[in-house]
Amino acid sequence: MKAIITMILMMAVSLSQGVVYMDLGLAPSAEFEVTMDDLSVSDSEDIETGSISIGYYQPVYQISDQMGLFVGGSYEVIPAKDDDVEFGFMALYGSVGYSLSGQLSAWGSLGMSVPTSDDLKDVDAENGMHMGMGFTYSVNEQIGVALGYVVNSTSTDMGDGFSADWDFSKIVLSLGYRL
Repeated sequence: MKAIITMILMMAVSLSQGVVYMDLGLAPSAEFEVTMDDLSVSDSEDIETGSISIGYYQPVYQISDQMGLFVGGSYEVIPAKDDDVEFGFMALYGSVGYSLSGQLSAWGSLGMSVPTSDDLKDVDAENGMHMGMGFTYSVNEQIGVALGYVVNSTSTDMGDGFSADWDFSKIVLSLGYRL
């Protein structure tokens, strides 16, 4: 799966004028709600280690001089980890960017998160929702640094009325390169 994602990203990068980026996932946490029949329990906890992901986004439509639409995707090459359990995702998303000044812009993303780590796939975790928002500072015409907040969700249905919903959130620090 990693090889396929890498090949797709490399092809997309070579054929277009988008942005390639690397994220460092900081302060990861998980909120979960476990339901059995009519009884529901929810809790949250901090995850021990953060994640590293690579991604790419492509401009698809310029709404105005200050606002544009983008499509993109990211893959956690090093998933967040807690007690030898990994929580990794691939996200496919649409994004809106709004230029606040010549160097500062705000962004928001919404899309689908696909569980990729073996620990999530072993419990038949389903695809969920990806949401993100943040700011990007353009150092020059090619390099940008972003700070944001991202949430990836998933759910599992283990039968016999037992299910779990998960929201994995993190603060992301990104370095991007415009092609």
